[in-house]
Amino acid sequence: MTDHAHLADTFQGFATQQAAGKSPLYATLSRAVTRTPEILDLAAGTQPGQPAPNMLLAAIHHILRRGVQHPLAAFFTGHEELDEDHADALLTDFCQRHAGDIARIISTRSVQTNEVNRCAVLLPAFAALQQQLDDNRPIRIVDVGASAGLNLLWDRYTYDYDGHRLSLPSSDPDTVLSCEIKGGTPPLSLDVTRFVRPVGIELNPVDVTDTEATEWLVSLTWPEQTTRMRTLNSVLALAARTPPTILAGRAEDHLADVLAQTPADQHVCLVFSWSIYQIFGSPGGRERLLDTLADLSQHRPLHEISIGHFGHDTPRVIMASHHGGVSRSDVVAHCDVYGTWLDWVARPAARPSA
Repeated sequence: MTDHAHLADTFQGFATQQAAGKSPLYATLSRAVTRTPEILDLAAGTQPGQPAPNMLLAAIHHILRRGVQHPLAAFFTGHEELDEDHADALLTDFCQRHAGDIARIISTRSVQTNEVNRCAVLLPAFAALQQQLDDNRPIRIVDVGASAGLNLLWDRYTYDYDGHRLSLPSSDPDTVLSCEIKGGTPPLSLDVTRFVRPVGIELNPVDVTDTEATEWLVSLTWPEQTTRMRTLNSVLALAARTPPTILAGRAEDHLADVLAQTPADQHVCLVFSWSIYQIFGSPGGRERLLDTLADLSQHRPLHEISIGHFGHDTPRVIMASHHGGVSRSDVVAHCDVYGTWLDWVARPAARPSA
């Protein structure tokens, strides 16, 4: 039996804490769900561990994006603003008509967003890492929790930092990631040729050549985020031509093998972009990660770049080194969840300190 009170609280929390100020439509629809037991029963079919509000709303978005005709569609395209008085009836009617499709989607799929604009935050961290590792040895990026692996293709994008256009040798001029610099001087100069054989690890990789899978990724974006949606479509088209390499399975099942198969003359940098808690659990995810990396670093030195909240309201960028079981780390930047702004707090060319 569905715990209506608990699930209603989840949707109310989503409306006030996540959607408020970012997606008026999703805030309104989430409040409508709290008042509709029938839809709460439907939302209860979400897979364990998956956020019911994100899944239900993405499923509705997914169905509408396929061209289904319904009065609710106009509000997802931004042509009209949905008011509370009509939300309940419209949402109930849509869910009744498409209950089977919604149930199938939320019971088989998961939230696997791949926020590619975070590459605008990762690039300065990669540049800082290269400055620290001044021995000219190759650097291998291992993206843990890679989703579709779009962040592995960071060298294919063009970057715009406050009007400063940064193009790399393989940059696509039509795929531009924009980031505002709110403070500091992030390093932006790097030798892309030093970064070799990037690989991702993902429990359920998204195949960028599978239209159904990539359409779901796009449906997970919120309707008002039109720029983000256009960028994602552009990046997915780019990735489909040169798919990234992703290993399917749990991180703990692949990390040791990836490290063993990486030549000793290459540096290894593990990247975690909001994936630590998904992989190592929360609370205490970062502590468990540090224990894992301490064990792995007994065999070879490791470097780490992690982005997440780490108990703070504003996300942090952490750079760390792990060698012989000893870990040293530092916060080098603050950033936006979507990578739209960056505040670089590290001193130029500073090495991570305890």
